[in-house]
Amino acid sequence: MFAPFVSSVRLSAVSTAALAGAVSLIAASSASAGVVAPLLTVGVTVTGDAPQSVSSTSGVSNGQGAFTYGGSIVSTAGNGWFVNWNLTGNDTSVVPNSPYISTNFAVGNTGATTRTFQILVAFASPVQVTPGVTSIMWNTVLSGVLSSNQGGAASLVGLSPAMMECQINGTGVVLNNPSVPGTNTASFFGPSTNFYDGPVPGGLNVSTIGYLMTFSLSGHSTAVFNGSWSGTVVPAPGALALLGLAGSVAYRRTRLQGADAAE
Repeated sequence: MFAPFVSSVRLSAVSTAALAGAVSLIAASSASAGVVAPLLTVGVTVTGDAPQSVSSTSGVSNGQGAFTYGGSIVSTAGNGWFVNWNLTGNDTSVVPNSPYISTNFAVGNTGATTRTFQILVAFASPVQVTPGVTSIMWNTVLSGVLSSNQGGAASLVGLSPAMMECQINGTGVVLNNPSVPGTNTASFFGPSTNFYDGPVPGGLNVSTIGYLMTFSLSGHSTAVFNGSWSGTVVPAPGALALLGLAGSVAYRRTRLQGADAAE
């Protein structure tokens, strides 16, 4: 699922179309619209149980385009596990070009045997990317606490592709797999930080951001994950140069008009 990507395309020539794209990108950053919480989908697959998923647009607004979602999924077969979450993501129609999702997951295995968990999160965070004008910079941080529910040893192991695979449009771009003590209780793991700077996979625009968490958790154990997955769409150097050129031209035109008026 994970594949390397080449560096983002940089603007190489001054053109009217590119200048218009750069100006529209900056103008979009001041736009504000939309009050409906973006769609969040959380899916959980655990060995011995059928996959389950929850989709919601009932996020509670925190102001400035941020929405918080809470929820849980538990075993339907009485196998003894639960997944609880509290996540915050931003509405990119209110805060353009800066998608993010911050997470807090509590995953418990109350059964006696080790189980494999796979948690897939997809958050609707549309971002329009102007070809040849912007690049995308992303940052992920993952940490947490591992403990035993019965005072014994606890074990948490990240499995392929990683403990956390951060995704854009459903394609993995960053692997985050912090080391986790396998024998200590109440063990803190991380923080582990990784970065991505490159083009958008699967097209020019971002439709969803999210991640896939895959790990095994020992019986009678709980893992609490804390992390964030955020991106910033930034003008490429060429676009910044064009904006500077546009500013210089406007300034010169203003001075000439002023001189004509004085005459």
